[in-house]
Amino acid sequence: MSAALVHLESCLGVMKGGWAVDELRDDHEITVCMFGDGEFSNVTSYATVGLSQIPLRVRDGGQEISIELMACSYGEPNPRESGHGPWPGILEHIASRSIQSGKAVLRGDFIRLPGPIAPGSEMVGLYAMPPVYYPDDFSSFPLDGGRRAAIVWLIPVGDRELSRRIEVGWSKFEAELVACNPDILDLRRGQVV
Repeated sequence: MSAALVHLESCLGVMKGGWAVDELRDDHEITVCMFGDGEFSNVTSYATVGLSQIPLRVRDGGQEISIELMACSYGEPNPRESGHGPWPGILEHIASRSIQSGKAVLRGDFIRLPGPIAPGSEMVGLYAMPPVYYPDDFSSFPLDGGRRAAIVWLIPVGDRELSRRIEVGWSKFEAELVACNPDILDLRRGQVV
């Protein structure tokens, strides 16, 4: 079992399924895994496993880091309604895009979605941050050779929130999120700004 999977299961719960990510270089294998029965009841979590084996560049330099992406939302997927929800496809797309560009998704980054994340939702983008709902030691894990991999949590955000992030920067935006305490596991929550 990979170090990433063991680490993710420590907080996200038991792996309940997975999807292979296509279009990878150098025969790397990446899976988007679905987890349940973790630290939070009625929450299904999704995460990449294997992305941390491909070093990715930091945006403004030659430094390379390793990451795994994760996302969470309420409820169990209902295959009769909408399959497994938006997360498997979103994480597969972002992992593939990161590999193709060679660039890591970092804290403070945002990604605009082609439309709302769920029917009736105001959430049209994703914001990258540490996994703040989880214990501090969950934010990274050791890899071979003394390196560490960071866990990057992608949370849904709305247009006004994306605009606010651009206006004030990531540090102040995160402080405002903490102050407003929105339910970031709810794909249909209202925007806080």
